[in-house]
Amino acid sequence: MRIQRFNKYIKEQNWFAVLLELFIVFLAVFIGLQADTWNEQRIAKSTAKTYYVRLIEDLRAEESTRLARIAYYEIALSYGNAALNALQNNENDLGEQFLIDLYQATQIWNYTPQRATYDELLSIGIANAIPDQEIRYHLANYYLALENSKLIQQERAPFRINLRHKMPHQVQAAIRKNCGDKFSYQDNGVVSVSLPQSCVLNIDSTVVTDAVNELGLYNDLMPELTYQLSGLENKLFNLHNYLSPTRDIITQLTESVN
Repeated sequence: MRIQRFNKYIKEQNWFAVLLELFIVFLAVFIGLQADTWNEQRIAKSTAKTYYVRLIEDLRAEESTRLARIAYYEIALSYGNAALNALQNNENDLGEQFLIDLYQATQIWNYTPQRATYDELLSIGIANAIPDQEIRYHLANYYLALENSKLIQQERAPFRINLRHKMPHQVQAAIRKNCGDKFSYQDNGVVSVSLPQSCVLNIDSTVVTDAVNELGLYNDLMPELTYQLSGLENKLFNLHNYLSPTRDIITQLTESVN
């Protein structure tokens, strides 16, 4: 219909009508293209917000597990310091608590960064999913730093292996049963681990005495325990150090969502 009308205007040399028809066609094409652009921008913005929300959930899980790990390692460190004090003071009445203190100082909580959403973004092309270059830059630096944090959290001192080689199995089993890790679920579904601040074994005094005497043959007990405590302090420093960057990027993403 429009083509027929256009041909008619040309034959009649009605140039105003011809220009008007061309204008209407160009305007329709322009509006159509603009509508497509607006729709693509709307979809991109919606997609970015969806990923921001998921990233925030991951980061909050990272924050909550870091806080739980801090509490965990502070307790392990307190046990270790108590054992070191007993050794340094040459206490002659070392008993059940000393064995507990030594064992609990070897406790670890394996660490894996909360980065499932970020890895998904990398796999699909993060630039397409998150158009904001500044946010992409901050995320890249943050998760690179988390990998460095992972290396520190996964460090293992020889004390853990050596002590568990030398401490009688019966004693270790009693400690694991009465003083071992306690597992729970946080509100975000993340598994949390805690250590009791005190416990009692209720094992035969002869077993305790034999275990203490056997550990007396552990020549490197004090230097290896000292190194273990240094490692625990380093883990705690690292855990504290990344709380602020985690909270900062949560704030940035939250502002972008809103």
